[in-house]
Amino acid sequence: MILNYFPITFDLENYQIFSVSYSEERLSELRKKHNSTHSFFRNGDHIYISNKEGQEDSELGIPVEKNLYDDDSITSSLIKHIFFRTFKDRFPDRTPIDFYPFRFFSEKPEDDIINSLLPDDLKNKIAYKKMIELQLRKTEIAGKTRFGFIVNLKSNWILNINCETMYDEGFDLLGMDILHVEILPGLQNILAPNEEYIGTIHEIEGKEAMVFTNDGLQKYPLNKLILKKTHFNISSYLSFKLSESSSSKIFNEVRNKRRISLDAQSLNMEFIKIARALFTDKRVPILFQNQDGFCFHVSEDPLAVSNTIEIKTPTFIYDPAATKTRNDYPDMGLNNYGPYDSITFDIKSPKVLAICSGSLRGQFTNFLSNLRDGLPSSKWFQKGLQKKYDLQDVQFDIKELDSYNFEAYLEIIRNYEESRPDLAIIEIPDNFKKLDNQSNPYYKIKAKFLSLEIPVQFITTGLIKNHDEYKLNSIALQLYAKLGGTPWVLPSQRSVDREIVIGIGHSWIRNNEFKGSDKNRVVGITTFLSGDGQYLLGDRIKDVPFEEYFQELLKSLKNSIIRLSKEQAWNNGDTLRLIFHIFKPIKNTEFDVIALLISEFPEYNIKFAFVSISEHHPFILFDPSQNGINQYGKGLKGQFIPNRGSIVFIDSQTAIIQMLGAKELKTSKQGMSNPIQIKIRTPQGNHDNKELNNMLFYDLSYICQQVFSFTYLSWRSFLPGERPATMLYSNLISRLLSKMRNIPGWDPDKLNYSMKRKKWFL
Repeated sequence: MILNYFPITFDLENYQIFSVSYSEERLSELRKKHNSTHSFFRNGDHIYISNKEGQEDSELGIPVEKNLYDDDSITSSLIKHIFFRTFKDRFPDRTPIDFYPFRFFSEKPEDDIINSLLPDDLKNKIAYKKMIELQLRKTEIAGKTRFGFIVNLKSNWILNINCETMYDEGFDLLGMDILHVEILPGLQNILAPNEEYIGTIHEIEGKEAMVFTNDGLQKYPLNKLILKKTHFNISSYLSFKLSESSSSKIFNEVRNKRRISLDAQSLNMEFIKIARALFTDKRVPILFQNQDGFCFHVSEDPLAVSNTIEIKTPTFIYDPAATKTRNDYPDMGLNNYGPYDSITFDIKSPKVLAICSGSLRGQFTNFLSNLRDGLPSSKWFQKGLQKKYDLQDVQFDIKELDSYNFEAYLEIIRNYEESRPDLAIIEIPDNFKKLDNQSNPYYKIKAKFLSLEIPVQFITTGLIKNHDEYKLNSIALQLYAKLGGTPWVLPSQRSVDREIVIGIGHSWIRNNEFKGSDKNRVVGITTFLSGDGQYLLGDRIKDVPFEEYFQELLKSLKNSIIRLSKEQAWNNGDTLRLIFHIFKPIKNTEFDVIALLISEFPEYNIKFAFVSISEHHPFILFDPSQNGINQYGKGLKGQFIPNRGSIVFIDSQTAIIQMLGAKELKTSKQGMSNPIQIKIRTPQGNHDNKELNNMLFYDLSYICQQVFSFTYLSWRSFLPGERPATMLYSNLISRLLSKMRNIPGWDPDKLNYSMKRKKWFL
């Protein structure tokens, strides 16, 4: 395998750099006098100076000795500044967008997807270009410490037409989202102008616009404003300048070419071409250096890597004694053994309210019959919901609609406010998906049923008419989980008495995304799973400002730990491990607060780990030996995509794992599948808390295997997912709550009662 990471080589491990004590005034003075030849950056209480091309001037500071890796933050800054200045010297006509991550647009005509579709007067004023991005990282791959550049490619819209020009052309700007463009002091022709999303245009007076902002109506010159580069804004302007059909053609071209750009083999070759252009001159390595003797080369070849450990598909367990197991397909185990909790599951004869259009009753009842009893000729769904999940009887109460509006559904629901069914299956039209959240009957119906503490399964009209064994199989799995069932579990770690994996999700409540928005609040979600993957409970944390989020989370965690300790009869002296799967990096103060929380339970021996699981990171894995998998006459899929479970440790706290390999990709159109990043968070800086250090759990190999195993617990499908159930569940809950929050009469606190243990969100 290879990584999109290009290693840096140095001649010496120790180097000399000039330094002076930090003050804001001194930093400003140095940059004002010497910025054309020197770079200045702050680190702690010192300013460090890199002389790129000026005369030696010992008066600027005193020389200090540093080590490449021991003083890695200073080394990183030095590398970035030398690379930036070298780039500007070699490519004086290029203006980078950002200093870090370092970004710039390709100037090759073929890298602008829409160039050939535009008239001459719009070429390069509107474009959809490749944007090259570089990030510097220190790594410890395969036991070797090194620095290197991560190379990435994106495609972004360019719009170099200000609002004054558009207004003079007669384009209607009222109501448009706009950006304020400002050239930062001292960065003329060095970095692209800064763009900030400030609001929408309310009215125009002469050459100025009145803009709705978070500070009320504000006046801005039109020539300092540009449209926000959204699909709506750009398509509106293109339709105005050209025609609606031309605009549609341009966006279709973007979609088609973007799909091609996701091909892994082509992307890998693009990275290598970029590296050769940036790090070599006609294939001769460039020496990046300053006048103080600090120098380095960057490899034109990406780093070759291999699996750090072997990640295994977990064993699936179907009985509490762990005598009924499968090591391959969880679905096969269900067919052979039934669900894990078959003996203890207490809804053996679920009453199901089924609602459909009167005109569809025949097809709907056929669907329900197949769902309950199965398809005799099927391999995977021969038994049906009832026998496959060891239910005694599934009783359908079918009600008909005369229309698809919310009132028609509500009229039926009102009859069940006292005698509540265990579950509802509701037919909805396919076009509900296209409606906005607030007026969509889908969310209103879901909110009503959940307020009555009834899980609901929506089935589209199209699916009812065209269902098969695979769709029925997935729906039955979801239904059993929504009823509170546990289809299977995973082996638990025997080295601890208790292990709880806690997924922490969130959703933002924003008035808008304008600059200066200070009314953002966050809804916290926690999901608790046992070490073997059993869903214990889910909890909603009240809406709070972000800075108060962690305190509210801790209250919820404390109450949940108390509840679980009683339900599971924990004993004094039990060892307990808490693994937090989180959505954001943790600050040192939050480590201390968790340590304080743990100190409130002295009767247990508790260790914990904060683990961030992210799809948003710069690393990409390629496997040149993967020739692709034949799609039954539809060509190959998954070329250059590593196998699922391929894993590389980036350092002692960070790993990347490929979750979708060539086999798991549905079609070649799915393109690239990036790995997820797993990082064990640790206190940063000079944080000294010996009691906390004794509480932390650091085993990255164990954490990675656990995260991988938990991707087999989604219960939305039998196929493994990209994210572990902890994060998937928390994010599904957060997304649904954010969409239902403005529905009249909806009370999300209902979910903290009887629905707490059911997977109602699947």
